[in-house]
Amino acid sequence: MKRKNIIIIISIVILIAALSILGICIYKGNVEKEKSNISKETDALKFKKEYEALNGTIREGTEDKYNSVTISEDNPIKYIDAKEAISVLEKDQAILYVGAEWCPWCRNAVPVLFEVANTYKVDTIYYLNLDDEKSVYEVKDNKAVMTKEGTEDYYKLLDALDEELSLYTLTDENGKVLETNEKRIYMPFVVAIKDGKVVGTHTGTTELNKDQTKYDKLTDKQHAELVDTYGNLFKNVYGEIKNTCDETKCD
Repeated sequence: MKRKNIIIIISIVILIAALSILGICIYKGNVEKEKSNISKETDALKFKKEYEALNGTIREGTEDKYNSVTISEDNPIKYIDAKEAISVLEKDQAILYVGAEWCPWCRNAVPVLFEVANTYKVDTIYYLNLDDEKSVYEVKDNKAVMTKEGTEDYYKLLDALDEELSLYTLTDENGKVLETNEKRIYMPFVVAIKDGKVVGTHTGTTELNKDQTKYDKLTDKQHAELVDTYGNLFKNVYGEIKNTCDETKCD
C-alpha cells in the first residue's frame, strides 16, 4: 500500500512538472508572437508617421510643397537595411521597395504600391531607406567628387542589383553631365523577387504631363498606369489573382 502511494505521488509530481514545462513553452511562444506583432506594428506606425509628417510642408531650401498622403496604420511595411536587403533578394517570394519620405516621387508611389499589395493580399513589403548607407557626390571644380563613401553592404547591394541599375551622373551649372563611375538606385525603386531571382523592377512612377511637377499628385490616368505597372510586378511573383467568386458570393 505504501509503495502504491509512493508511485501515485511520483506520478503526480511528474504530471505537475510536465504541465509546468508545457505552460512555460506556451508562455514563451505567446511572448515571441507578441514581440513579432509589436515589431510589425512599430514598423507600420513608424512608416506612417515619417511620411505623413511632411504633409503640406515646404521642402527645405526650395519653395516646393510636399503633397499629402494618408498611410494606413496596418500597412505592410517591414524596415530593413542594405545587408538584410541582400538576403531578401534570395527569398522565394518578395517585394522590395527602396525609397524615402522626402522623395516626392515616392510619396506618389507608396499609396499605389499598398493598393496593389492589398489586391494581392500581400502582408509584407520590405522597405529600404538608404539615406544613411549610400555614397554622396557633389560637383566641385566641374567634377563629380565623392564627399561620403557608402557602406560596405551598400556596395554589395549595388553589385547584387547591377544589371537593374544605371550609372549615376551629376550635372554642373553649365549643364555638363559628370560621370561618377558608380551605379545608383534611383527612387522609388520597386523590385519583384521570385525563387531568389529578380523577376522585375520599376524606377520612378509615370511620365509627367506638361506643367505637372513631381510634387503634384498623380492624375487618375497616371494612377491607373502605375497600378498596372506594379500589378505586373506582383503578378511575376505571386501569379494571377484567382477568381474566388461563385454564383452567390465572393471570398
